Amino acid sequence: MIEKDGHTDVASSRRMCKTIIEDANDILEALPMTEAALPTWWTNKLAKCSAYMNSARDYLVYSEMPLSEVMTVTVTPEDSDSMMGEQKQVTVGNFSSMHFDICPSAVAVYKDIDPTPLAVESAMVHDVFFKLEKQAIAAGAASEEIVEKAQHYADMIMELAKEMGMEDEHSYIEDVHMAKFKELAEEDDDDMLPPSAKMVKEAQNAVEKRQESEDDQ
Repeated sequence: MIEKDGHTDVASSRRMCKTIIEDANDILEALPMTEAALPTWWTNKLAKCSAYMNSARDYLVYSEMPLSEVMTVTVTPEDSDSMMGEQKQVTVGNFSSMHFDICPSAVAVYKDIDPTPLAVESAMVHDVFFKLEKQAIAAGAASEEIVEKAQHYADMIMELAKEMGMEDEHSYIEDVHMAKFKELAEEDDDDMLPPSAKMVKEAQNAVEKRQESEDDQ
């Protein structure tokens, strides 16, 4: 006889995780041993499930990290001034954010959004995405793996935005935040250069800046 463990969030989550593990093992065993074509609708479903599971894992696992290890606010001084007296976090349905302070544009979109399931899900993915960005900024660099993970979340957000008919309102995801990840990735690549190569690159950058300054004059 199976003993019921109630309907609490933790007990339900444990049951769902066990079901997911069983289903994943069944899929692994059923997949062909050699390369074969699979239905597009099926691979799309698996890709979406993988993305959501990864997001859920990151949110739960990384939420254990002390907040002192993650910057609480990383907005620019200009953004800080523009948000003075305004909220820096949002509550969508039963979800309250912790990392929207990095993006005034996201706060503006989500502070009064209709709390549909899609909006709640998007806000949750946003929060994981923004926390990852804060960690990258704190580290001063972003590895290829981090950029790939960030793009993964960005794609999820834009897919949800498309379903909500709000793609234009979410342009900040690629234009501002993915651009920041890529900028940090370039800085990370620079750190891997040998000293002589760094000197050459710094000299080239200095020449380019001097030329830009002369052109402006």
